Amino acid sequence: MTNTPSSVGPMTVEALLSWRLVVAGRLVRTMADARLSGQAGGAPALGALLRLADEDGISQAELARRQRVEAPSMCRMVDRLERDGLVRRDRDDLDRRVIRVRITAEGRDAAAAGRESVAEIEARAFEALTVDERQTLADLLGRLLDGLPEIGDTP
Repeated sequence: MTNTPSSVGPMTVEALLSWRLVVAGRLVRTMADARLSGQAGGAPALGALLRLADEDGISQAELARRQRVEAPSMCRMVDRLERDGLVRRDRDDLDRRVIRVRITAEGRDAAAAGRESVAEIEARAFEALTVDERQTLADLLGRLLDGLPEIGDTP
């Protein structure tokens, strides 16, 4: 078997898209964690607050699915947010097994402040890209995420 040249070039670690994606994600996550460490429970919790600010009262299970985390992790996160007065839990009126998560006024304030911080992080993280390149990257990553299995699903 002979080696045939690929259009991507030699298969070095640096040439792997998955490696680049992981490293870029880790670096952006580190930047976000540093910037958001004192806000609303940090970056992961802020994601949940932003979702609730946009769509208050979704179920805790749906919140976990949208954040792509396992249900026990979301439960602990909502515990902390509830303890800090940023959200409250209510039983669903029609199905008492369903827990709805509602953002409080304090949570809305935290989400608004967090939104500003996230805008700054995004501007810094993606400053090397043009507006069109950012949109293309967003579209491609959206398609990639749509094609990947959910947490807990087997590929």
